[in-house]
Amino acid sequence: MTHPVSRPVARPVGGPARLLPALVGLVVLLSACRATSTVSIHVAEDGSGLVEVAVVLDDEAVEAVGGVDHQIRLDDLSDAGWEVDGPSRSDHDGLTTVTASKPFEVPDRLPPILGEIAGPRVFDGMVLVRERTFARTTWRLEGLVDLSAGLALFSDPDLAVTLSGLPLGRTSAELAALAGCETGCDPADSFSMDLVVTMPGEVVGNTDLVDSATARWTIDLGGRTPTVVELSGSVVDRAPRLWLGVAFVSAALLLLVMVFQVARRLLGHHPGPRRDRHAPAPVRRSRRATEIVEQTPDTRVEPEPRRLELVVLGGVGVVWDGGTDPEGLLVSFVRARRGIADSREVADRYRAASLGQVSSGEFWASVGVEGDPDEIDEEYLAGVRLRPDVMAFLEQMAERELTVACLTNAVLPWTKLLRARFDLDRMIGHWVVSGEIGARKPGQAMFEALRRMSDVTFRNMLLIDSEQSALEAARGMGMSTVLMRGTALIPEGFAHPTIDGFAGLFRQTGG
Repeated sequence: MTHPVSRPVARPVGGPARLLPALVGLVVLLSACRATSTVSIHVAEDGSGLVEVAVVLDDEAVEAVGGVDHQIRLDDLSDAGWEVDGPSRSDHDGLTTVTASKPFEVPDRLPPILGEIAGPRVFDGMVLVRERTFARTTWRLEGLVDLSAGLALFSDPDLAVTLSGLPLGRTSAELAALAGCETGCDPADSFSMDLVVTMPGEVVGNTDLVDSATARWTIDLGGRTPTVVELSGSVVDRAPRLWLGVAFVSAALLLLVMVFQVARRLLGHHPGPRRDRHAPAPVRRSRRATEIVEQTPDTRVEPEPRRLELVVLGGVGVVWDGGTDPEGLLVSFVRARRGIADSREVADRYRAASLGQVSSGEFWASVGVEGDPDEIDEEYLAGVRLRPDVMAFLEQMAERELTVACLTNAVLPWTKLLRARFDLDRMIGHWVVSGEIGARKPGQAMFEALRRMSDVTFRNMLLIDSEQSALEAARGMGMSTVLMRGTALIPEGFAHPTIDGFAGLFRQTGG
């Protein structure tokens, strides 16, 4: 390899976080060795992830640039939020590696981070979007990787002006000579970049897969056409899979019951031997007192009468005052803390937290709310209020020695904080929280958890809820139901009793 001696090398000034231009530009300028770099994007199920950049140089390249640690401003990278590892040299192959990684909490943060790697022109139009269908979440990464600008990518306008108007301060012929090339060679051939993307779930894309979850694209510097990146990963939601399994089991049991009922009817109505109509009628014998008369017992089982053993309350609009419950305060709180503004995006991320898939700290980070998670929880939950009449109702239930349970879709740590603040565990004996069960109302898993926890049959439960879908599911399992009226319109022909407050419940039940 030829070492330059005629002109000093200017230090790249392409921005404090542009790792690839700073490292690779020096290598292409000063060495005949091939520099390799890898940009890795790791996407998690909730849309957060990590971007990692790795540049690998051999000993001659490191010597040519005068030492990597002297030629790249690693402190600037750290100040820009990148975690830098290296430079580190492997004794096995003599290669020196520098890596820098930076996390993103929400999909919208991925494009700006990619722009910090090599400028906004390289990862052109790169977006990470989500598509939701029943029981399936699909993440799609789309865009272009454009290295057609060649060596100009490793500079910027200010640097070009400083270096006599040339991107790297030398003509193409001078660069070829410094790189030890034969006549007509292109120094840009010294560099290529791999883009490696890992997605959750079942992955498909427009390139070969490294494994079932990872795809790789190799892009050469100076290629005339941009590289199209299309990749998707699909994840089947955990809770619907559970519901589907329960549905299959229920269908199988129903089929067995139907077969049994048909068989019993056939056997019960099977005709005996036909009697000739001309034959004499059988002689009836009078029964003596000493005769033993065998009677067939009646096998019909009458259903037990309902008896109220457990009162089940929903969370939103029943225990918590409508509008000041955790779900009602969420979007306005996130916006006030300068988080993401899209209410649907906030709701989707809240759903993951309410299923226990992410912690409250991970949820706040995913919606762009920064700070100590425990302090954010306290500040957020400070606005939650109880329904004005719920405590009086709970006291009445205690006087009547009726057990009360709460069946709610909620983030488990938030529920625990609110239960402690309002001393609710003293009045509510069972808590079935979606964040602990891993399923949400109106899924059957929540109701089954309630039955097992309370050891009360559904027939002897009364559900008071503000969600019509939950009431429909409960009635299908045999529970008595009452709608706590909120702001939602009640459809015509609604089959459930409705109340505006707990006082109306006693008028409905006559007591």
